[in-house]
Amino acid sequence: MNDNQLLRAAVNKGGVSLPFSIYIGYGLLVPVCLSLLFGVISRYALRAMDYPQTDTFREMIGSTVPALLLFTLWGMVNLPLPVFYMLAFLVKMLRLFHKGESRLKELFLINLTHLTTMALHMILIGAFSLIVHIPMSRLLQEPFWRILTLGIVLFTNCLVAILLPRLKTVVGVLRTQAKSEEVRPFMIFLWFCNVFLLLDSILCIANTQWKLLPVFLISSTVLLEFYLIRFLRHIYLILKVHYLEEEHDRLTRELERQNQDAAELRSKSEQDSLTGIFNRQYVIDKAGALLEAGESFSLVFLDLDHLKMLNDREGHHAGDLYLIRFAEEFGACLRETDIFARVGGDEFVVILQDCVEENTRERMEN
Repeated sequence: MNDNQLLRAAVNKGGVSLPFSIYIGYGLLVPVCLSLLFGVISRYALRAMDYPQTDTFREMIGSTVPALLLFTLWGMVNLPLPVFYMLAFLVKMLRLFHKGESRLKELFLINLTHLTTMALHMILIGAFSLIVHIPMSRLLQEPFWRILTLGIVLFTNCLVAILLPRLKTVVGVLRTQAKSEEVRPFMIFLWFCNVFLLLDSILCIANTQWKLLPVFLISSTVLLEFYLIRFLRHIYLILKVHYLEEEHDRLTRELERQNQDAAELRSKSEQDSLTGIFNRQYVIDKAGALLEAGESFSLVFLDLDHLKMLNDREGHHAGDLYLIRFAEEFGACLRETDIFARVGGDEFVVILQDCVEENTRERMEN
């Protein structure tokens, strides 16, 4: 018994062949387990791509069961390969289409993943056909080869779903740019490739003895994947530039907002909350800076009269209005370079830069 017969015996062990070429056996555990595993792992990849995902049991079952049933059914029954691919496409659409989401973004991911999955599956079918010298149509009639090729594809998808969230730049580009205008021409190319591979899959079930048919299938699929990778690289570089430009603009706006907030906080920390002029700490810091710089200035201390009497007679609100009106009218008489600050309840200070004592007295009297 050769190696291939041993492998088939391992999968078919415990299984029974029923009429109408239906297979039931332990080998079906492969698509069942890998479908469940992929259903769990892919949720993290979809969440990284900003697809809405909930952790409810109902949602997890609803997103996993359709694919599980389809893959298990294909392990049991030799569905025509084009029909199997079309059903798999519909299952992805049911899982990824969400109400209110952008259809372009979903179709981009569905077409791209379905195309790469079909290509890998068909390459495996052609390669195993060449290795074991069995026509592809006969190969697909055996549950072992259907389960083996499908298992390899599902396992590969699990690895990609694990690695994708770790590729931060790729995820960022696809997440933000998958519905941009630059993707629309590429979407047409993806539709063409999917239709092309769907038609190519007919060769896998064709009853022909042409020994080079698997070579032709593998070559055409690899060539298509080559152009797809080139196209993907090109569109990725374009989208990456746009993504980086948008990130730069976003960070610039964020920096401007933070600077504005910092300026507002500085302004509030330097202002008196009642009158809106400078406060005690600011005038102390400014006077210290002028002294250190050796610049000449005059400092005037002002004390308003009768504030306590006004507060007692008419209330603190009237006293506040008294202070506010004084600050407005007195401040209007000062120069832009003068510093006017409130340092106490009814105490104010004025710093007049480059102003000698005689001029200061005259200005204060006026």
